[in-house]
Formats: sequence, structure tokens, C-alpha cells
Amino acid sequence: MRLQNTGKKKESSPDYASEDSLTFSKSNSKAKSKRSSKKLDVSEDGLTNSSPKSEGSKKEKDFTSDSASDTQGSTHTKRTRGPKKRSRARGKSESANNEVEAKENKELKCPVPNCNSVGHLSGKFDTHFTVATCPLYHNTTATECETRYKVRMQQRIERQLNAESSALNKFGLRKVGPTPEQKEQYRQILEQRRKSYNPKSKQNDSTSENKEIKTVEDKSRQPVLDNLAPAYDVEMFKEAQACAAEELEEMLRQHKDKHGRIHTLEMGRYEMDVWYTAPYPEEYQMLPKLYICEFCLKYMNSQTVLRRHVAKCIWRYPPGDEIYRKGNISFFEVDGQKNKTYCQNLCLLAKLFLDHKTLYFDVEPFLFYVMTESDNEGAHIIGYFSKEKNSFLNYNVSCILTLPPYQRQGYGRMLIDFSYLLSKTEEKVGSPEKPLSDLGLISYRSYWKSILLEYLSKFEGKGISIKDLSQETAITAYDIVSTLQALSLLKYWKGKHIVLKRKDLINDYLAKAKDRKSEKVIDKDCLRWSPHTPNNNTNDH
Repeated sequence: MRLQNTGKKKESSPDYASEDSLTFSKSNSKAKSKRSSKKLDVSEDGLTNSSPKSEGSKKEKDFTSDSASDTQGSTHTKRTRGPKKRSRARGKSESANNEVEAKENKELKCPVPNCNSVGHLSGKFDTHFTVATCPLYHNTTATECETRYKVRMQQRIERQLNAESSALNKFGLRKVGPTPEQKEQYRQILEQRRKSYNPKSKQNDSTSENKEIKTVEDKSRQPVLDNLAPAYDVEMFKEAQACAAEELEEMLRQHKDKHGRIHTLEMGRYEMDVWYTAPYPEEYQMLPKLYICEFCLKYMNSQTVLRRHVAKCIWRYPPGDEIYRKGNISFFEVDGQKNKTYCQNLCLLAKLFLDHKTLYFDVEPFLFYVMTESDNEGAHIIGYFSKEKNSFLNYNVSCILTLPPYQRQGYGRMLIDFSYLLSKTEEKVGSPEKPLSDLGLISYRSYWKSILLEYLSKFEGKGISIKDLSQETAITAYDIVSTLQALSLLKYWKGKHIVLKRKDLINDYLAKAKDRKSEKVIDKDCLRWSPHTPNNNTNDH
């Protein structure tokens, strides 16, 4: 293939860009946007589709990473927002809103078998639609829950009165030790615990017949707590469950759209607005806010559960092997077959930010490469990409994601660059799984553009081979040709394909490369990795 140097862009040069290609010239953006079947716009979160729900949009693969302006760093806040959504009952009266809410409550049903969603574990509400608030699941009835609620409210009033009376006593704080009333109450509690707890009855009840009775219906109920602890402690546990159910229901009722939607996600020190739905269990889909451990990726339904989990969680970095480290940036290779639960949770997390992701649970044939940022607390996940262990089409990426707090900071480019570094180590050429989404095409086209312009700026020969260029950069020939067409660097003249070495594009790229203050790049010398082989599941790193 002939290489032709051009100092100026020819005005009569035809446009060989494909339909899906991008336009990098501002002057021709309006003219070319009319011929393009897809439109892109810029939002706060990067480059997104202008009409994600349009009828003509294609349902493509899962590619979410940085935008074409990855090199321009931007400060991120601890709360990241996604696309704004209009309220269902916007513009309606309050009575109409109540009718819509009543219809939604009728559609919601408790997932516990044989439950009609009547009653509430707290006794304060008439209906429920989650397992945590179901009286039947907790082996009780709606009437008993209402009775417990009345007693609990009476006790709460008495405690408030006692607290107010003690506050009026000026000398109450000067007394050392418990009061006589407190001593008497403590003695009564100890006496109740001794009378109600009989360890022998626990042994007598554990007969062989009880061990054999394990039906599917029993699994949909809370285990019987009798004789496992003193009755007084069991009652305290049930009261705590009722109080937690009351708080959960109040939180859900404050959330207007309760029809299977998760709107926010708390993960580590960040709170993110999710963009799409994910197939979490039904009881978690109805929560307005989901809590995820940033180290083991376990999902929880409340901040209290998350706080207790974090206090006991021993994970501080992803499972698998650390194959790359430079500074505080690391890459971990996680095998979907060895760490199935972690990889499934990672896919569910990614689905909250990817529209057309289809891989959730079948993770055994895939390898996951997780990029983290380390500090004194541990390795915090930034993003990841997955690839098949044995891809017949030489795909080096199946799914790629950069979490919203880390977008537009160059991390997406690092993920793409690392995937091609693995392909070079395998001595293969690779490409992301096709077809690409609009956002994925923008990110990859930006990366391919910089690689090709960097190569052309250093190339001094007269003839250039697409095959040699593909072998050196690990980019497939198809991706190279499509990028050259998008840049108007490929021309067919006198029966030959000519690559135009446009100095204006190259000089513009080199000038922008110098202005980058702290570009995040991958250092190939920091990689400690050997390619995966089908016959050997354990790689030597």
C-alpha cells in the first residue's frame, strides 16, 4: 500500500467514512450529521445516545467506558447522577397521585408462597410486598403483629415519660450506680430468662422426625426460634425485627416509584444514580436504594446491614491473581469458574449502568480483569472488562465498564490499552466483540485514532502494510481500515489504496499530547502474566 504525504487537506477529497464512523472535524460535523443514521450528544456523564429508547436504535453489546475526551480530566463528586427521568404523576393532582400509588400497591405482591400481602410485620401498615415485612414468613399473623404494635407504642410512651421525669431531676446525673427501680427491673429480667429457658427441652424436641420434615414450604418460612434461646431474648429479637420492618416500609413509602426500580446505589464512599435495571432478587428490586460492599460486591438492603458486613468483611481486594501494579493502580485476573459468586455480583453491578448487557450468571467461560485503586483501606474497584477464555473470533473484550465516579479521567482508555497489551503478550490481534454500541464505538475509535496517528508520526518509510501495522499494534485490520476511513486517511487512487499522511492531523495530535499533564498510561514492564491455556486452569504469574 502506498503512503502519500499531504501537507494540506484536499478540498475535493471524497468522504470514505462509513455510516457508523465518527466525524472529527468541527467544520464538517453539521453536513455529515445529516447523512449519519445515528446521533450523539454530550451530557454530564460523557457521550451518550440522544435517543436510547428510539425505535430505530440497535440493541448492541455492552460497552461503557470513557468518552473520546478521556484525556481531559474532570473532578468528580461523591454523588454521580444518571439520565434524568420524569415523574409518572407529573402535572396531576394529589388525588390522582394517590390513585396511581394505590394501583401500584395492588400490582405488587409478596413473593412468599400462599401470602395475600395482607398485614405487616410491624403492625403499623395494612399491606406489605417484601419478605422482610411479611408476617407469614415470620410465622405469625397480621392480628398478632397489630397487638404487638400497640404494646410497643405503649412501652415507647412510658420510656419517653421516664426520660422526661429523669431530666427534670437536677440531681439525677450526680447519682452513682443504678437506681432501685433499675435494679428491680434487671432482677425481673434475669428471673424471666431463667424460667423461660430450658436446654433439655431443646434436646427433646430435636427428634429424627423433625429432622426429616424439610419441605419446600418450610424453606419459604423463617426457622422456628423456640428453644434456641431464652424466650425473653427471642421476644426482643422479634421486636427488633418489627422495628426494622417499620423503618423499611417508611423508607419504601417515601419512594414514589416502587414498581421494581432501584434508583440509587451506595458503594464505598460514593453514592451513584443507576441508569438501568438489573435482575437482582425481587425483594431487592423493590428497594429505592441498594447497598453494595466495594470489596466483595455483596449486595444488601439497608445501611445497617452494610455497616455490620463491612465490620466483619475480610476482603480488601478482588479475588484472583494480581497481574499488574504501577503506583496505586492494579489489575486482578478473576476466573469466573473459581470465583463464581464474585463474578456474578460484578455482572449484576455492571447491568445497572449497561443497557443491553445479557451476561449475568453464566460466568464460568469468562475471565474478568478488574482495575483497582489502592489506599490504606484497600483496593477500590474502578472498572473491569471481561473476555472469553477461548474465543474463536479472537475477541479480546466481551464487556467493559468504568464506574461513573471514575469516568472522564482516562481510566477507560487504560482498560482498552490493557486489553490490547494482553493480546500482544498472547501474540495475537484482538478486537472488541461486535457489534459495538455507539458509546463503545466512540471510545474505541478514539483509542484507535491515537494509536494510528502515533504510529504514522514515527513512520518514515514510503510504503506501509496494514498487516504489519496490525501485528505491531494488535489491532485487527478491519478496525484499522475503518478508523483510517473515518479520519479520511485512506484513498483509492489508480487501482491502489493510498494512506494519506496528513501532517495537520498528526501535528494537532502531537500538540494535544504535549498538553496532557498527567495522562494515565499502561506500562508493559509492570505486567506479570502468562496467557491462559485450556489444558492448564492455573496460570503461572
